[in-house]
Amino acid sequence: MSLTPEEQAGIDTEQAIFAKVTRSVSEQIVRAEDRLYSENQRARALTSAIHETRRIEDKALLASDEAVSHGLKDSKKAELEVLRKQLVNPYFARIQVEEDEESGDTKVIEYKLGFSANPDLRIIDWRRAPVSKLYYEYKEGDEYIEEILGRERAGKVVLRNRIEVEKGNLKTIQNRNGTYMWDAKSGEWRSTAGGTHRRKASDGHLPEILALISAEQFRSITVDANTAILLQGVAGSGKTTVALHRLAWLLHKDNSPLKSDECVFLMLSPALRRYVENSLPSVGIEGIKVRTYHEWTARTLQKLGAGVELHRPSEPIPAGINRLKRSLTLLKSLERVAASRPSTGAIGMDQLTSDLLAALDRTNELVENDEHRLLSAETVREARVWTERNFRNGVFDWADDALLVRAYQIRAGGIVNERGQVGTYGHVIVDEVQDFSPVELSTIIGAVKEHKDLTLVGDTSQNIDEHGSFPGWEKLRKYWNFSGEMSKYVSLEISHRSTLPIMRLADHIQQRSMVKTGRAGRTPIWFKCRGEQHGIEHVLKWLSRAVELYPTTVTAVICASPEEAKFAYRMLQPTFGPLVRLGDAYSFSFEEGILVTDVRQVKGLEFFSVLLWNPSPVGYPSNDLGRNLLYVATTRAEENLSIVTWGRPAAMLPAFGVSKLIRSMDMTIVEDEDRE
Repeated sequence: MSLTPEEQAGIDTEQAIFAKVTRSVSEQIVRAEDRLYSENQRARALTSAIHETRRIEDKALLASDEAVSHGLKDSKKAELEVLRKQLVNPYFARIQVEEDEESGDTKVIEYKLGFSANPDLRIIDWRRAPVSKLYYEYKEGDEYIEEILGRERAGKVVLRNRIEVEKGNLKTIQNRNGTYMWDAKSGEWRSTAGGTHRRKASDGHLPEILALISAEQFRSITVDANTAILLQGVAGSGKTTVALHRLAWLLHKDNSPLKSDECVFLMLSPALRRYVENSLPSVGIEGIKVRTYHEWTARTLQKLGAGVELHRPSEPIPAGINRLKRSLTLLKSLERVAASRPSTGAIGMDQLTSDLLAALDRTNELVENDEHRLLSAETVREARVWTERNFRNGVFDWADDALLVRAYQIRAGGIVNERGQVGTYGHVIVDEVQDFSPVELSTIIGAVKEHKDLTLVGDTSQNIDEHGSFPGWEKLRKYWNFSGEMSKYVSLEISHRSTLPIMRLADHIQQRSMVKTGRAGRTPIWFKCRGEQHGIEHVLKWLSRAVELYPTTVTAVICASPEEAKFAYRMLQPTFGPLVRLGDAYSFSFEEGILVTDVRQVKGLEFFSVLLWNPSPVGYPSNDLGRNLLYVATTRAEENLSIVTWGRPAAMLPAFGVSKLIRSMDMTIVEDEDRE
């Protein structure tokens, strides 16, 4: 559909402004390169002069000048680096305000919001909340009274435009007339009919949603630096991205004294760790360490063990013992034991293992204090025997890590932080917090000086800890004294990732009705097949079509278990060859093609297209865990979701052939080669 003259005029204006900005940034880069070259030459000349000068007094004077010159050179280099990044993505929003003057007149002021400031072009760093607040918290036409740059200002927002830039090119424009996307194939701008565009994130890092975040999310990001954030959000609501922007905001010198080497970003999944690591540059964050929880605890434990590798049991930890070791009950007993024992000299692993064994000796106390009434004296005794035998053989199960680190924290008053010192962190962010046990959470909370230094992110609907050990948000706040003044609970209820039809299906799986609005998209499709071989044939057809239509994206095949994923990979590999790969805890890449993995590996990740491999009652049982697993699998899809089943499907799925939440394709009755 052709654009109206008014629509085209709005696009032309935005293009002209963008072109002027990029030309100016290019010119600034040339000047900055000249300045850097001159300062580099000056620094070299001074270094040479120092070597040639014999008098000590002259050497001292030259050395002082050389230090200043090197400082200027480093400053010019950093300035040039910022400009080069700005050339790729100079700004993401443009606003104009009519501001009242003391004379009674009004003047029009334009601001652009970007990831770094450029005063010559009136580009404001989005982290300068007094100005960026006008974009996030006011609509076009709204009047405002805000304190900006040291004084109270009143006026009206008269223009509020959003743009998206990809590799230095303008790709999306949103203004009062609508939303428009550049179509490279036709060489034209096309209207998206008011739909909300979201750039795909299938290249292995989180999508940039800074221009799309709501006023509520903006307030979450820029809330007082002296406040802990507990961030709950539906799948795809941008929780992780909001947390990263919160950290970027805190790292800005105007907002807090926090430094990047004082921070760490923690999660359980290695795949999510790589995903977040890839995303840090796009958010403008450098120097932040991203670690899995067990990588993080290993830093302390290996130091205590003089660098000795932590050996793991050759057999799985029994479920009852694992539940005990992840419980609040054992945590309380361990804390009492460690606090009652004197620490003399250097703290070693022997002291910590002794603390844990002593806590496990308190059988009656552990059983009586178990509020869930799931522990028995026999389980406690088995845990004591299991643990002592492992320690004697130099073996530590995964649940021991948190217990030993917590005992160390109580004795030493800290943990081995990112500076390699025993102490605390300036800030810790935890993602997918609902999968952490109380013991693990206690080590994280004990790793900061104050609660304000924490950002905890999660979604209880995505809790896939089979032991259900997460204490819940309210118990978390109560047990660790997160008072209302010290913490802020934030709920995000709009999904930026998945389309509205996908989120409505996810809502059905969770037996709720939360989703009201969202991005338009295609209804998920469900192929019901006669048997396994017949189902695999339709998997191959759908995947072939997805790869053909979207060759530059990642299509994920999500299975219920690692064993099922390995089987699915073997079935797909003969057809797709190197285009298909297996993703597990040890090997996970985001290259284009087909990724076969299990549901527990994809927490926090997202893919353009997703196929659910035979979701059955075995893989997704009719309980809270099964419901959460299926919810996670479903909400990994950005645009396209396909379900292929044979045999009895998971009970949480809607009624086949009846529900409008899905497109039902009964392949047991008819074969249609033209179906999707």
